[in-house]
Parts: sequence; structure tokens; C-alpha cells
Amino acid sequence: MIDENERAAQFLQAIQRDAEHRRSEIVKAIDAETAAELEKQRTEAEKKAARMEEYETQRATENANRLLSQSVLDAGAELARRRGQIADEVFTACEKEISNFVNSPDYGPFLKQNAAGLLTLLRCDTAQFFARPQDLELARQNLPAGCTVEADNTIRLGGLRARAGSTEADDTLDMRMENQKDWFLRSCGMSIALEQL
Repeated sequence: MIDENERAAQFLQAIQRDAEHRRSEIVKAIDAETAAELEKQRTEAEKKAARMEEYETQRATENANRLLSQSVLDAGAELARRRGQIADEVFTACEKEISNFVNSPDYGPFLKQNAAGLLTLLRCDTAQFFARPQDLELARQNLPAGCTVEADNTIRLGGLRARAGSTEADDTLDMRMENQKDWFLRSCGMSIALEQL
């Protein structure tokens, strides 16, 4: 009976060793499965974090670019507004000086010289001249013989415009001022090219 008890004990030990071995294999398999699943989840989380970081970086870059573009546009608009304001101030001051000039004794000789220049330009001896209504009498006194003068309400600053046949020439102070505006804006670096905007 001892042999049987010993065999039973050995049998139980063998079963216990086998169970322990199987349990150990199951624990290893579970650990391996858990580690694999954790690695898979970690990799997915890293990928998701990288995508999120890339998305947020792109979004921040786009937002910064949008803000920068808007600030450039705003600065350009402010610059254009300020340039216009400066030009208006300069030409308002010029118009005041022109107003002082047309009310001075030098204006009569200027009209005489203005008329002679227009006749030379038109290549004729007589022409029909146009002047501001308030300049008619002074213009008549300074025009060459045979020339006539009529009032022209479109002439605001002074000077003369002339017509000989179908040819006209404008040498009014208004036209001179207009021609100077483009020159002034270009030479002062204040003209704004459309491609810059």
C-alpha cells in the first residue's frame, strides 16, 4: 500500500507540476498578449498624438499666416490712407499758394506769357481763349490783338486754355497742378502700384 500511496503522491505531484507548468504558460501568454496590446495601444496613441500635433501646428501656422496677411493688408490700407492724406495736405497748401499768386500783380504778366506759349503750341497768331470768370478782364488786357476770351467755369485755379480751329491746348493752372500730382507721388515714392497690394 505504501507503493500505492507513493505512486498516488507522485501522480499528484506530476499533476500539480503539469498544472503549475500550464498555469505558467497561460500567465506568459496573457503577459505576452497584454504587452502586445499595450504596445499596439501605445503605438496608436503616439500616431494619434503625432497627427494631432501636426494638425494643431498646421492650424496654428494657418492662423498666424491669416493674421499676418490681415495685418499686412491693414498696414497697406493705413499707408495708402496716410499717403492720400499727405498728398491732400501738400496740394491744398499748393492751391493756397496758387490762390495767393493769382491775386498778386504777377498774375497779369503770367497770363500774357501763358497766352504766348499757347499760341506757339497751337502754331497760330490768334485763338479763342478760356479763363475763369473772375480772370476775364485781366485776360483781355494781356491777350495779343485779335484774340478773344470766354468764361469757363471748369477752370478752378486760373490760367488759360486755348482753341484754334479744331485743336485745343490746356495750360491752365488746374492742368499744371494735375500733372504735378503724378510727378509728386512718383518722385516722393508715394505712388502705390496695384501689384503691391
